[in-house]
Amino acid sequence: MERRVLTLGCALAVFGLWLLLSVGDSWLDRSHNSPERRTFEHRWWSAFRRMSYAHNSTFALLPDNVQQSAVALLKSSSEFHDSIAGLYHGQWNAVHFTPHQNDANGHWNNTLPAGYERPANATNGALEMTLDAEPSVDDSVSLISGAAQLRSGGFTTHLTLQGLHWHTNGTAVLYAVPELSAQTTVGLVRAMPTAHTFDQARTVYDETLGGRLLSYTHPDDALDGCSYHIYMHFGSAPSGVQAQVLTVSSNCNVLLATPSGQHVSGVSHAQYRQKTMRYFRTSLALILAQAVLLLLQMRATPTHATMSMVSHYTLAMLAVLDTYSFIMHSIACLAFGGMYLLYGAMAIAAYMLTMSLYLKYLISVWKVQSPDAFDALNAAGRRGLLVMYVKFYAVLIPGVYTIYAFIDSRSRLNQWLMGILLTVMYSYWLPQIWLNVRRGVARRLRIDYIVGSSIAHLFLPAYFFACPENIAFIRPTPLIWILVAYSLAQAAVLVLQRFLGALFFIPAVLRPDVYSYCASLPSVDEESCVGADQHTDRMHKCPICLMPVDATSSSELAHAVTPCHHVYHDACLAYWMEIKLECPVCRAVLPPRVDG
Repeated sequence: MERRVLTLGCALAVFGLWLLLSVGDSWLDRSHNSPERRTFEHRWWSAFRRMSYAHNSTFALLPDNVQQSAVALLKSSSEFHDSIAGLYHGQWNAVHFTPHQNDANGHWNNTLPAGYERPANATNGALEMTLDAEPSVDDSVSLISGAAQLRSGGFTTHLTLQGLHWHTNGTAVLYAVPELSAQTTVGLVRAMPTAHTFDQARTVYDETLGGRLLSYTHPDDALDGCSYHIYMHFGSAPSGVQAQVLTVSSNCNVLLATPSGQHVSGVSHAQYRQKTMRYFRTSLALILAQAVLLLLQMRATPTHATMSMVSHYTLAMLAVLDTYSFIMHSIACLAFGGMYLLYGAMAIAAYMLTMSLYLKYLISVWKVQSPDAFDALNAAGRRGLLVMYVKFYAVLIPGVYTIYAFIDSRSRLNQWLMGILLTVMYSYWLPQIWLNVRRGVARRLRIDYIVGSSIAHLFLPAYFFACPENIAFIRPTPLIWILVAYSLAQAAVLVLQRFLGALFFIPAVLRPDVYSYCASLPSVDEESCVGADQHTDRMHKCPICLMPVDATSSSELAHAVTPCHHVYHDACLAYWMEIKLECPVCRAVLPPRVDG
């Protein structure tokens, strides 16, 4: 019955989705073919074909020095690069300017309309662009489309753009707006720096645009904001393409120029795909290595006694880190459509590692250390499960928000928050170190697991914050090496605890009290709890192997005495305590044995 209901529900969901898409397509067709839309298009084409440089140019309204800079950039005589499709990133410096006296929008220099935002004067920031090219009716010109992002301390704007690229001299003129509309092409033509390029751009779009106007948003429905003229000259670079860029907004009166002596660096889509493939192979190999090491670690702690000496907080922090990796690659899968398979595979791999291995191990360890917390039949168990989920999401959600905010706007505040998040999450070995100190035991984590997990989890921050050619175009920072040293130092302490003892780095006066199983032998009467007159000739025997215990022996049959005064061979008790931390005779809880 439940299966039938589920099947019916899925069928209804599919039918509803099909109906929604059908109605949506019909509505879009009607809206595009409505009388109002046809009237708008007729007026648009009429006005577009009547435009002239003398009467409609916005470039002529820019200050003279801005015009001269743009013309000089576009007339650059240096070697140029013909193929410009790819991804670009660089820096800019912002300068506010007073508009030309003939600009009717001059009052915007002081007060911007609601929804308009521009960089502050004399600030600097980052530029990222993705450009795609396709041929036009003019063999000397290509049509450019793409997206751009401008970022500074408290300013971030996402732009869509279109433009023209001249193959004959390696220059391009682009027009960037918050959302493409039918007026975007008009703005691009008006941004042309000369009458010749103005007429050429108008002719190219008049002959090329055709029915594409149907897909453009109506100007009244498009997002409004600062629009930018982008003038670029592309040159060759040893490892790709470099460009000089001049970005100017005629309606927000701000100039964004590439710093003197610097360029905007670019890589072609093919080169970027190669870089992404290298990143994908390395990350996937590290994830598989983590999975193998984790399986070996799980095999090394098969019993309740061994799992009780593994910190579930350490496992939980590692699981959250892998969840961050899953979310980050899932977002990249949606953002970079051309390489969604690579990022999708990375996300699935991280998800499988987190869900099928780390969480399984975490729950097993947590059940051993807090058995009542997983008993849903009583109030304490339900409360324990609730606390577990609350802790998990209390760490996960702020971290996801911090990562998203950092990607969207790398302001100083977001950089500090990202640094705090990394420092907290990469303290994952500290709970295990503290548990080793409390228990006096440090032999439950394999050395290869400690070292391998540390290196694997450091790959992502080291790659994105130390590698200058990373696929996210994040600027390297030397502070990342502090995080690397911090994480490796924790791993080194764990390894040394295994060889030198769990308390090796703690001064004697600060060490917690631990129980020594090398205590002197109790009397036979004390051990047996019966009258001495009945056991005057009785010797100590190990309850595990039933062999005599020699108090003077230094071999593996040396004695060990529990807090409940029962005597065993040291080797026998050590083997027993690998299985259970309770006395085989009276079932009293036994404290862990101290290493070193």
